[in-house]
Amino acid sequence: MKPQVITAAVASAMLLVGLAGCAPAESATTRPSSTVVATSPESEAEVSVLDAVEVSYQKWLSEGMTEEVDSSGDRYVLTYEPGDEFVAGLYNVELDDVIPIEQPELFTVYSAWIMLQDDATTIVEGDNQITLTNSNYGDFTVFIEEGLIVSGEAVDGSWTGVFRYSPDRAVLDLLATALEAEQ
Repeated sequence: MKPQVITAAVASAMLLVGLAGCAPAESATTRPSSTVVATSPESEAEVSVLDAVEVSYQKWLSEGMTEEVDSSGDRYVLTYEPGDEFVAGLYNVELDDVIPIEQPELFTVYSAWIMLQDDATTIVEGDNQITLTNSNYGDFTVFIEEGLIVSGEAVDGSWTGVFRYSPDRAVLDLLATALEAEQ
């Protein structure tokens, strides 16, 4: 293995620990009283912050996502494009290296959505934000604008990220090239 690949694997493992780790649960949560305003060209409607998590999750599923994350002093780009198989790319900016990721729970929007399915999750709503705490998943806050999750941070400050609902084509092209080279 090349030193860069080993370093990327170690860095990825650190990122995996720094970000949320999730497993599905079968229970539901109660509906909140806090609201945010969701705007679209067609209409304007009030949406609860918990509903914003659902809307964000559905957009993540249909359009893909890119998270630009600072974690433990390193910068990463985590990106995914919807397809038959879930494969995302984790690009370490400092190492100029990308590795495949098969865990959707690394995406904050997915983790927020799955955490809301667990009755053990503590939910603290604020103005256009929601903090989720669960010993099985992690503790983080997501920030909502126009009815969508647009950024997040670990409660302990170990990572911060900004999100956009589109894949990063350059990172996915690097990932495709790296996967082809392995075959």
